[in-house]
Amino acid sequence: MKNILLTGSAEEVGKELKKNYDRMLDSTRKCMEILQFDPDPQTGLSPRDVVWKKNKARLYRYVSPHGYRHRVPILMLYALINKPYILDLIPGMSLVEHLLECGYDIYLLDWGEFNWEDRDLNFGNLVNEYIARAVQKVSLISNSSELTLLGYCMGGTMTAMYSSLYPRPLIKNIIMLAAPIDFSNAGIQSDWLRAPGYDADRIVDTYKLIPKDFIDVGVKMLRPLTNYWGTYTRLWKYIDDGTSVEAWKALNKWVNDNINFPGETFRQWIKDLYQANKLVQNEFKIQGKAVDLARIDANLLVMTGLNDHLVLPGQASALLEYVSSRDKTFLEFPVGHGGLVFGKYARDNVYSVISGWLEERSA
Repeated sequence: MKNILLTGSAEEVGKELKKNYDRMLDSTRKCMEILQFDPDPQTGLSPRDVVWKKNKARLYRYVSPHGYRHRVPILMLYALINKPYILDLIPGMSLVEHLLECGYDIYLLDWGEFNWEDRDLNFGNLVNEYIARAVQKVSLISNSSELTLLGYCMGGTMTAMYSSLYPRPLIKNIIMLAAPIDFSNAGIQSDWLRAPGYDADRIVDTYKLIPKDFIDVGVKMLRPLTNYWGTYTRLWKYIDDGTSVEAWKALNKWVNDNINFPGETFRQWIKDLYQANKLVQNEFKIQGKAVDLARIDANLLVMTGLNDHLVLPGQASALLEYVSSRDKTFLEFPVGHGGLVFGKYARDNVYSVISGWLEERSA
């Protein structure tokens, strides 16, 4: 809102007050109209083909407008909470779009929407039966004996699990974006999930399939003021300032577009990782086989957000201490959890770092 300059006659001050009051009402009206009547924007618009299916999952290969100039393809892995189109949000704000324009052969594993019949899926299933087969398919289609894995958030944790069990020569490069590895200090999440009354077994045994609203509320309550109030005040400010709200609408759609969580995976996620921190202790097992991070020797890029409250920078950077990779790079950016992949800062400062790092390692 424009600051009111309380000078001049009473009549002039009154006119200025009324002008600002009318502007406030108009911005509020437009805000309510957007929230109530505007359709969700289209997202994930980069052209793609389905090249493999399993259960609900789909493996996409994106169609490059410029051809594939780099020999080593990229397989993107995202988390199990929201949908992966955050990596291809809208034109002009899409990591997928940027990498396509740079000539990379991009694939993305979309987990789909888990339903009741998926309640018993665990990390062993997801790594050995989904990721491993997707990697094989990417290698076959691209005719490449090497590939890059790009894991964001929990997708990065699963990338580490897979890369430990299936190391080089196939996995040449690994890019980890805000990916938790060391759970010894996860901030407020550690306080919540290690509290005596937090019983993951009871939750899973009760729900079987963890409802998407259960996960959504838990994540948003980590910063309730920002997530429940700040979201809408930002929209109001954009309208009042005359700023485009398309990016806000796309992000708001994604934030609220949650999926159910397989119960057995949730049990492992909480008990074995957040509570027992088994991944960095070589105690986490995938279908009976221990995950040893020291077996990872691929070229490694770890990127974190300094303001990330979901995955603290130390949780992600810890990976560099455990792997055997000789080519290791760690970068921090002044953003939050999502700021590495969407928003003006990511578009202007992060995307080019990723493509530049890959440029030297994809020949």
